[in-house]
Amino acid sequence: MEHPPGSDAETAEASPTRLELIDRAARRLGAADRSAPRRTAEWLLAELLDCDRAHLYAHPDRTVAAAAAEQFHRMVGRRVQGEPLQHILGYASFYGLRLRVSPDVMVPRPETETVVDRALTCIEGVSRPRVLDAGTGSGCIALALKHERPDAEVHACDVSTDALAVARANAQDLGLDVRFFEGDLCAEVPAATPRDVDLLVSNPPYIPDAEAESLPPVVREYDPDRSLFAGRDPLRFYRALVRWVSACCVPGGSFVLEVHAEHAAEVEGLFRGEEGVGAVHTEEDLSGRPRIVWGRTERATARHCLTKSRYGATES
Repeated sequence: MEHPPGSDAETAEASPTRLELIDRAARRLGAADRSAPRRTAEWLLAELLDCDRAHLYAHPDRTVAAAAAEQFHRMVGRRVQGEPLQHILGYASFYGLRLRVSPDVMVPRPETETVVDRALTCIEGVSRPRVLDAGTGSGCIALALKHERPDAEVHACDVSTDALAVARANAQDLGLDVRFFEGDLCAEVPAATPRDVDLLVSNPPYIPDAEAESLPPVVREYDPDRSLFAGRDPLRFYRALVRWVSACCVPGGSFVLEVHAEHAAEVEGLFRGEEGVGAVHTEEDLSGRPRIVWGRTERATARHCLTKSRYGATES
């Protein structure tokens, strides 16, 4: 007899098979209008059983112990209620790295990988570059850059001590030497901040408070507000970052910023009009939206010249 999805009878059933668990969870997630219900069910069960998807389907009739099945039902229930899959799993994948996440940090987004791509291009001609990630959150950008450029000296700051604890744990898990410190973008540049970096990169809060209700519930209810919202002024943190770029970047150094697609032109204008800043560019993400503003400070030397990149841009 088939029990209603998520019912006490289903949960209490002893030793269901893997396929039965997946089928029931997929129906339950689909009824709750969650995206990719079957793929989500497979992912959760594979995580619980410490195997991959192929192994699940290689042995679909293998039974799952009652205690593990009950735990799986609880995990599915959390997703049915809207909790992000990454919070349920306890980690997110970003630029090939497995990163811890929690309610203290924003779940890394795939589009932010494009920021890492551009940042790597900006320092590809620099030997032993010094990098600053301002507003690091989970540490995803800083750690991806250090992983791709082991010779880089990477510094990263955040205003949240809880976020820094997550970032430090990620660095320890991955064996990556990133120097973290506490810093508020909207305050004075902290004394611990390096003043001679080749690259400053940042994904600051940029969503105006007025847009809060338009966000998907999975974002609005689970990502920390201080990582999302800029207040009434969507350019608030970029105005501060103009000061950070001026204070921290060497002549000819680069800056790469993730931005709100609706305000990309305004952010570019902020930096284009700043004394000491050279060329400024806006770049689209993989969805064709303007999401990256990047540029260089003036007086570039040969050490900081861009070589031809995957984006087709050259600069000297």
